[in-house]
Amino acid sequence: MLIHLRRIMSRGNLNSVKIDQIETLEMELRFLTTFLKYHHVLLPDSLIKITKKSQLIAEMLQSVLGGIPNEYQTELNIESLVSQLQELTEGNTSLRYNYEFSDSYLLEYMDCLNKNLNDVPMCVDRSYISFKNEKGILQKNRFSKQVKILQKKMRFLRYLYATEIRGYIDYGKLECLEILIQFMANNVALFCFAVWVNDGDDRASDDYIGPVEDEDETDDILSRPSYLFCLIALVELEMKKIFHGELKASKFTQSRTFKDKKLPKEFSKHLYNLLMYLKNKKTENFCNNVYARNIDVEIEFLLIFLSDVPNRFINGKRLNEILEKAGVIVGDVLCVIQKIIPSSIIKDDSSTINLFTVQILEKTENMKAQVERYYRSFKFIPSQFPAVGGLSFLVSLLRKMNEMLKLESGLNSMIKPHIVILKRELSYLNSTFRDVEKVHHDILRATINLAYEAEVAIDSILVQYNGLWHIFCSLPAIIKEIKHISMKVNEMRFKNIPLKPFSMIEPSRHMPDQHHNSLMNDEDIVGFGIVAEKMIHSLTRGTNELDVIPIVGMGGQGKTTCARLLYNNEIIVSHFDVRAWCIISQTYNRKELLQDIFSQVTGFKVKVDEVGELADMLRKSLLGKRYFIVLDDMWDGMAWDDLRLSLPDGENRSRIVVTTRLEKVGEYVKHHTNPYFLPFLTLKESWELLQKKVFQNKSCPSELYDVSLEVARRCKGLPLVVILVAGIIKKKMEESWWHEVKDAIYSYLGESEEYSRETVHLSYDNLPDYLKPCLLYMGMFPEDHNISASNLINLWIAEGFVQDVESGKLEEAAEGYLMDLISSNVIMVSKRGRYNGKVKYCQVHDIVLHFCLERSREEKFMLAVKGNYSNFRLSDWKESRVSFSFSDELSEISSKTRKPFHQHLRSLRMTLIKGEVSNWNSFRQFSKLRLLKVLNLSSHRVGRLSSAALQPLIHLKYLAVSARKFDFHPESHLPHIETLIVLCPFRRTALPPIFWKMKTLRHVEINDAVFDLKNNKKWISKESSKLENLRILKQVAIKIGADDNVDVLLRRCPNLQELEIGILCDEDSVEICQLESLTQLQILRLSIDSFQLNVSKLHLPLHIKKLVLRGTHIESIVSSIGGLPSLEYLQLVLPTFIQLKEWCLGDVTFHKLKLLKLEYLNISRWDASEESFPLLERLVIKKCHELEEIPLSFADIQTLKQIKLVQCNNKSLKTSALKIKEEAKAIGGSDIIDLIVKDF
Repeated sequence: MLIHLRRIMSRGNLNSVKIDQIETLEMELRFLTTFLKYHHVLLPDSLIKITKKSQLIAEMLQSVLGGIPNEYQTELNIESLVSQLQELTEGNTSLRYNYEFSDSYLLEYMDCLNKNLNDVPMCVDRSYISFKNEKGILQKNRFSKQVKILQKKMRFLRYLYATEIRGYIDYGKLECLEILIQFMANNVALFCFAVWVNDGDDRASDDYIGPVEDEDETDDILSRPSYLFCLIALVELEMKKIFHGELKASKFTQSRTFKDKKLPKEFSKHLYNLLMYLKNKKTENFCNNVYARNIDVEIEFLLIFLSDVPNRFINGKRLNEILEKAGVIVGDVLCVIQKIIPSSIIKDDSSTINLFTVQILEKTENMKAQVERYYRSFKFIPSQFPAVGGLSFLVSLLRKMNEMLKLESGLNSMIKPHIVILKRELSYLNSTFRDVEKVHHDILRATINLAYEAEVAIDSILVQYNGLWHIFCSLPAIIKEIKHISMKVNEMRFKNIPLKPFSMIEPSRHMPDQHHNSLMNDEDIVGFGIVAEKMIHSLTRGTNELDVIPIVGMGGQGKTTCARLLYNNEIIVSHFDVRAWCIISQTYNRKELLQDIFSQVTGFKVKVDEVGELADMLRKSLLGKRYFIVLDDMWDGMAWDDLRLSLPDGENRSRIVVTTRLEKVGEYVKHHTNPYFLPFLTLKESWELLQKKVFQNKSCPSELYDVSLEVARRCKGLPLVVILVAGIIKKKMEESWWHEVKDAIYSYLGESEEYSRETVHLSYDNLPDYLKPCLLYMGMFPEDHNISASNLINLWIAEGFVQDVESGKLEEAAEGYLMDLISSNVIMVSKRGRYNGKVKYCQVHDIVLHFCLERSREEKFMLAVKGNYSNFRLSDWKESRVSFSFSDELSEISSKTRKPFHQHLRSLRMTLIKGEVSNWNSFRQFSKLRLLKVLNLSSHRVGRLSSAALQPLIHLKYLAVSARKFDFHPESHLPHIETLIVLCPFRRTALPPIFWKMKTLRHVEINDAVFDLKNNKKWISKESSKLENLRILKQVAIKIGADDNVDVLLRRCPNLQELEIGILCDEDSVEICQLESLTQLQILRLSIDSFQLNVSKLHLPLHIKKLVLRGTHIESIVSSIGGLPSLEYLQLVLPTFIQLKEWCLGDVTFHKLKLLKLEYLNISRWDASEESFPLLERLVIKKCHELEEIPLSFADIQTLKQIKLVQCNNKSLKTSALKIKEEAKAIGGSDIIDLIVKDF
């Protein structure tokens, strides 16, 4: 066909258009010829493109040849040619040939590629790729020049191979060269193929491992020559070795090609990508023997080297020299891997492979020695790390190194000798420090500092960040210093230097419920009686107009406690229609404040974008209502100005209480009533509060009476100081200890808030070592922030603060830490569980927070910054933890600096303190922080996020993000992740099967996550791994079919304690699984998405304490629910009843149930006796519009304390609740049932 076209061209008499068409057709036929003949280098998907191309060529053939003069057509049978073309394409693409390798085949292959390279510039000119602007034209010209150079180099290499090498050397010595040429040629073919089919993203073969950045199709094609120059350089290096070793007499031995060779640009980058490809190929195909393990180590070293150069130690001529050696080794590795790939055209030869492997090891060790010499002259200078919680960190590091020694990856094996020495020396020092008191403060601090340095060095090597420096300089220096300290400590012990016995305080082993009775807020009722009486009078009487009443006092004086006492007072509760409480603090978000007040006064949460619209909605909702609102901790008048227009004056005695430290703020906001200035506690009140916090309901022992009175006197009437001191002295009920604390308080000079801060200091000093970092970590959270106890525990674990007292019990140990800090009165409980009293949220007083921030800054433990980005130089921050609060647009970070954060950052929390949720996509920045353990960006919603974007963060243990769409990559990139929180409210997140292999997971919470069990049964049946660490799994839906059993999946999580799961099914009569295998489960939220699901055979775990069922056939399982011996909380949402409009419990008994919540019941009659709920304390009924009444027998439940009706329209239901309240009062003689009715 090409011959016919050339003949037509040679006869002339064709116009320029026709000539251009024929030239294009010739180019297309040359490409087609190459890829029909050598299509074995492509993947099957590419053959589809070849077929489509051949169809287009057939159409071009008919169009071009059909328009030429008749005298030419007589010589051609166009229909026959088209038919032959189609047959040829179908015949050649129907199967993949395994060509037997030969040198003649290689030369023919390179000749075809030479023609294709000649056509590439013309193909680009005539393709869809456009170069409209000046930059694009320059880019195109540079590309064409690169292709010509590539073609020239290919021709020269072909010439050398064909005329100067082949035939002069034994085949065995040419084998590696021929493999490299073959590999290079395949990648050139794939480059030509990508240009031909106009698909820049076509990585059509296993051999292609070119640029891997996120590039568009045009950039991808234009960047490939750079990678191909790298492969050509590998061939040239192998030829150089042959000429210098076997063909010394050749004139090419001293040619410029091989003498002082200059390597191509980005050689190290492309060599790195090539080595990563080879590493993956080796994993797939190499047998696991000693050679394989050794080559793993050498590959890991080469990867670290290539990721780390050029640098200030290796550059210029020195860099070129050592990169040549790296290139030769990578070429050898490529040869070995290619020989063992099953589809390789080179036959396997075990002895040759083993010989190659030995040579690779020798070359790599020589290269290592050379690199080490470059680093030997540099001195390692340690950084300064925090000493707080040092011994806890030491335990955590030892545990980490122990786990690393169990793994057999190449990288671990490379640094294993260092880890073995570190573990031995640090274990000795750790045991010594725990046996003796104060070996020397300097020795202990130096050891902790070196331990931190060791972790940074190890983790940096693992993520290939400054790896060479750490391998050859910092890590050896650290080990040397630690050995020196060990010798010094051992020498001190050998010389019998007196050392006092030292008893370490063990981490708390008790569970939270053992603390429960000691944590009641008794201070609420001490010292505020007179003030409270006066304020109640002002709040309930006086002017009919709206009044704002300020409470002014210093930090720690009890402003919030006083306001809370008023807020919960029965007179106040009954006097006002609606109440609301919100915290202002120094940094506030106007929109969030308005939303908070609106939700409290209406009972609804709204999502409104415009602040003005939200302010108007709040104002309208308050019109006609007598409202009482507390605005806690106001710092300036601006906050009041932002809210006051939304708080209408209905002349119905509505009241607002504002607490503030600043008298000027009190004067600014007051209306009719002057500010209340809180008095200090009297000595009697201080002593009374101290007794309550130390002894609870018991009396003070007589021997401690006098000293307790003196302690109370020293507290200067400050409630916060009393509470903090109580947390210290109650540790020992000894008079000498109480005198010691009293004297310590006296030694602190200063007044008012300074005195409170010094008392916090004293409390901190008396905490055990392992609790100090836990307290300082509270500084990571904003002021007045309600901190989730569960989230805080996960963070402490991720940071390594929690010592593993008992294997697998980290959460329990961390919970004990929290209770110890609460017991010490440095952390306050802000919310407890309604049925079990467990701490759900906590916070710290402002004074405690400020102490944490100051001490953290001194210790370099943590840095908290807030405000405008332009005020800070982020790269100067050397702390390992940063809490970052912004009030302005975050995109400034990415525009102003390429390296905003210090590379050794381990924890980062970012909070938006003003404005809306930021859409700044920050992950490009943070993925560079490869040592991160904790990353919380949940306040910054991005559009789309893939777990693959987090691939470099291999040390990440805690991740909280927010995205409109989250893609879970089918391959796991987070090998150490423990807590995974993904806020994705707009799109469902599909969980891939690989999720169930992430063995380190402990806490997972992903909005609307779905796992398709129905279509992944084969994978589940084959996989045997378990998530034994997983404790909490929330908001996950599982899609099942008729033959599926969710239990098969959940059995992989044997230690689950909390599970929130939805069942999705589009088939009828599917039976829900048995769940009793989850023996550790305490909280279950089960949602059924289909009425066709049969739950009659649902078997629940016996130890469940809290159960929430949504959309279930309740009648079929009510008896099994009643049989749960530990159930304390039961919530039924949208249950369905077979018996219309009636729910009869019969003789079913819920033996330990304390709280029953019913929502959206479609029944009118409920039949139950008091015997069904012997221990019930709270009954909540919400939106049960048809329910007529609560069974009157509930009046006989002696434990019942509250009935709450929310948006229930039936008046008879309210009447029955009131009747139960009155009946219970008549039976018990007091008003024991609190009846709450909310119609909104």
